[in-house]
Amino acid sequence: MTYNPNGEDTHEYDPYDDAMTDEPSRFFGQVTIEAYQVVFINDGSGWQKPEQYVPELHGDEGEIAKDDGKFLSTQIDFSITPVDPTRKIIARTMGAKNRKRPEFQRVVRPSIEALSEQIAAVKGLQAGQFNPLREISGMWTEGEFVPRPSNKEGETWTTLKFTCVFAGQQECADAANEAYNREADEVPDEPAQDDKASLAPFLTALWNDADRDAEKMAELLSANPLLSPVFTMESEEVLALIG
Repeated sequence: MTYNPNGEDTHEYDPYDDAMTDEPSRFFGQVTIEAYQVVFINDGSGWQKPEQYVPELHGDEGEIAKDDGKFLSTQIDFSITPVDPTRKIIARTMGAKNRKRPEFQRVVRPSIEALSEQIAAVKGLQAGQFNPLREISGMWTEGEFVPRPSNKEGETWTTLKFTCVFAGQQECADAANEAYNREADEVPDEPAQDDKASLAPFLTALWNDADRDAEKMAELLSANPLLSPVFTMESEEVLALIG
């Protein structure tokens, strides 16, 4: 696929196609980030976020006042507008210190911190003298969709891992063109063990989708753009799964 910044988007949204389309493995786009404090209240039916802020509520995620049925939490909204206008906007919300879903602490935050020097170079900042989460907001970025660390067996939820920042939209578009065209032209080599290990959990979900039928599994696997470059029906991970 080639991104044309001056071209027209002739792709109409089809919810049926969208529902049956696998999430891409990477993204290129402008990220917008908003961090804010949210009050959660438990009225006996589970933790809920009320519509209005209640000033007298206090505490933080490190001190969840469950006995009072209330606590404050820092939430972060990520919105990524793809440099390729035919791709849909990516939106994710996560807790900064969520223990049950530690995707921000264990994946997103470390990936942004690792880009501190790149951010400093692009923005002319002094390394170590700024908040990279605040500064990366508004920048053109590249990243990957990787499994959430909280996934249970068979779950395929993903989170964001940022891998690069760019000086502007055109630089991001050029990188996207190069990456997409390279993927189209390359004959895949034997995947690295790290890649296979990170993607292997997705096989279980595919096996369940195939109703544990080997013939159907072969069809689904060959049609899956994320797994088919890495696994075949003869791969040891697949054979171990289907017996």
